[in-house]
Amino acid sequence: MQAIRGIKQTKSGSAKTRHNHIKEARRFVMTIRELGYGVKRWKNVTNIHIQKAVDKWKEEGLQAATVKEYLSGVRTVCRIYDNDQIKPDNTQFGIPNRVFVDNRDKSIPEEVFQKAVTELKQSSNSDDKRVAAQLQLERYLGLRVEEACKFNAHQAVLSDGRVFIQHGTKGGRERIINELTENGKAAIEYAKAISGINNLIPNDHSEKQWIQKYYRITRAKSISKKECGASSHGCRHSYTQDRYETITGFKAPCKFESKKEFRKNAITIAGKKWVKLNQDARQIIKSELGHGPDRDDVVSQYLGAT
Repeated sequence: MQAIRGIKQTKSGSAKTRHNHIKEARRFVMTIRELGYGVKRWKNVTNIHIQKAVDKWKEEGLQAATVKEYLSGVRTVCRIYDNDQIKPDNTQFGIPNRVFVDNRDKSIPEEVFQKAVTELKQSSNSDDKRVAAQLQLERYLGLRVEEACKFNAHQAVLSDGRVFIQHGTKGGRERIINELTENGKAAIEYAKAISGINNLIPNDHSEKQWIQKYYRITRAKSISKKECGASSHGCRHSYTQDRYETITGFKAPCKFESKKEFRKNAITIAGKKWVKLNQDARQIIKSELGHGPDRDDVVSQYLGAT
């Protein structure tokens, strides 16, 4: 099979993500060779090859989550070599999307977030200010950690005000943020003021060094599961829940003690329309967060199940 060198050169995802995708893609290559397929180029990989590999992995007893990770790497490498024919929906290969959703609110407490950002902005240390900028991008644009640190406002903001997210995305899936709140716009302006024409990674830091420092600084500000019940990824949860309420008019299920209480509130506010509003919101948010069309389970992790 064609060497997997393209994924090392692409800027899609973090260094860790690219490393994992290479391992996943190599596992696929080994599997189809064991099955007797002689395909030599990623451009020529078909859905039949994928299905055969999936069937083999299932026979070996691999969990659905593991098979999904393998396919993520395969799809990424295929896209790099201009092969976009692989089905995006894992269920089409017989992989179930059963994920336990405990309806626990995993958003970052607002008071913890505000206190951390305020203190970091007031610091005389430029790295602290960069972390503040990154936290705001995660909270008000819903960016992942890697996406936020690689965010370049001069490149990302389009002439019509929309925001194009392409660097640091999971699986290399680019996306556009069509609607920005005032907080989102302010977060972009602050990031621009701090980083200039570059992204938020300091010139004297590698990506790995910066992310390690970022986590050290955020933990020192009590942003961790141990201290406040949420890591900085909780900013993305907060953004998602805000977005859901904006679209539907009622709060997400994870904000209630039970599904019954959520439904009662939703019906009070929206009547019978709540079901359709809920469905539409999840479809919109799934796309806006950069998840594939089959990842309803992931959106439920952010919002809770109904």
